[in-house]
Amino acid sequence: MGTSTSSGGGRSGSPFDPEWLKPDSGTTTGGGDSPDSPSQENDENVIPDGAIAPERRFGPARSLLGGYLQNGSHDNLRGATKSMVSKGMGGARRAATTMRGVASGVGSLGEFLTSARDGNDQRVIDWLTHVRQENLSATDLTLEILKEVIPETGSVDDESLRNAGAEAMAQLYELYPEVDIFNLTDVQIGEVMGLTIANEICNRIDLQLGQTYEKLKYDPLLIQERRSDIREWVGAKVRVVLEKQTTKNTDPKSLAQSILFSALEVFSE
Repeated sequence: MGTSTSSGGGRSGSPFDPEWLKPDSGTTTGGGDSPDSPSQENDENVIPDGAIAPERRFGPARSLLGGYLQNGSHDNLRGATKSMVSKGMGGARRAATTMRGVASGVGSLGEFLTSARDGNDQRVIDWLTHVRQENLSATDLTLEILKEVIPETGSVDDESLRNAGAEAMAQLYELYPEVDIFNLTDVQIGEVMGLTIANEICNRIDLQLGQTYEKLKYDPLLIQERRSDIREWVGAKVRVVLEKQTTKNTDPKSLAQSILFSALEVFSE
C-alpha cells in the first residue's frame, strides 16, 4: 500500500492544506458537472482555501480504524474513511483540492500512455525511441515512464504518487502478463489511472491514520493482512467509480479529476 510514513495530523490552529502546497488554480471536480449537480457539495458546505482545520480532526478516524484492526469489520473501516475525508480532510471537495496533484499526475500519466500508443506527440515519440534502445526490464521501464510524467521534485506527495503509479503498473502486468505498455487500450489506460488513484488513497490512509498501526501493539502479520484488505476494499470502490466515469469522460485529465473527486465522495458517505 505504499511507503508513506504516518502523520500526527495538523496542529491546533493549522489550515487543512500544508503551507508548501501550491495554490489551487482551478477546479478538481472534473467531469463537466454543473455547479448545482446533486453529486457535488452545496456551496455553504465547501471549506475555503486557508480554512483552519478542527482540533484532533483525524482522532475519530483513528479510533474507528483501531476497531477495524481488532475485528476486521468493514463497518469500522467505512466509518474510518468517512471520518478521514469528511472531518479530517474537510469533505470530498476540500480533499480533492488538497489532492489535486494526484489528479494532475494521473491525468498526465493517462495522456502519456495514450500518446505513446497513438504516436501523435513528437516529444513522446523521441522519448520512446531513446528508451527502446535501452532494452529495459518491465520494472525499470515503469520507473522511467513515471520519472518522465512525474518529475522528481523532492516532494513527499510526488514520491507517494510515483509509488502508487509503480504499484498500479505492476498490478496491470499481473492482469495482462503479455501487455505492451506502449500499446494499451483505452480500458487498460483507464485501469492504470484508477489503480493509481486507489493506491494513492491507500497511501493517504497510511499517512493520516497510520499512527493506529504504530501505537497499538497488534501482531505485524495481522496488520499486514488488514492493510491488504484495505487495499482490496478501496480498489473495489474506486473500480465502481471508474466504470461510471469512463462512460462520461474520454479526456485523461478530466477523467482523473472525476475519478478522484467521485471516489472521495463515496468514501465520505
